[in-house]
Amino acid sequence: MTDLKCPACGTRGRKVGPVTIENLAVPEALAGLDVAEGFAYCPAPGCDVVWFHTTSGKTLGRADCRVRVGMKETEPPRPVCYCFEHTVEEIEAEIAATGKTDIPASIADKCRRGLDRCEETNPQGSCCLGNINRIVKAASPAAPAGPFATIEEDDDCCSP
Repeated sequence: MTDLKCPACGTRGRKVGPVTIENLAVPEALAGLDVAEGFAYCPAPGCDVVWFHTTSGKTLGRADCRVRVGMKETEPPRPVCYCFEHTVEEIEAEIAATGKTDIPASIADKCRRGLDRCEETNPQGSCCLGNINRIVKAASPAAPAGPFATIEEDDDCCSP
């Protein structure tokens, strides 16, 4: 049985497919890998590990990733939708200005039309809609601080 706990912080990870690692890890990190299978994503905002191998314990950190990992960043821009290039700041600004955002519906519509490439572009290897919905909720006036305060299984508009 494989361990889905990050070896650096102990947070439960989520399996990612080889396509995620192959598309998002820098060439130097890929050169040191025997195989891109068996990795999981560490969702902990304060942990530098992005991916860890579930049997060997090998880790790939933020420096090993081709893109900024928005859930692990504290400074803007913090990407949250990698397919359609939305940021935490964009969502927060829209809600602050208008009291609402159409970004989640726009993403869901594009995903339904097959325009997404979540597994290839998002470091967590899956749809961002769960993260987007948490950001929307956190940006409302009565919400607790921090868009990534609780990371759970994501809503996934891209799953069949």
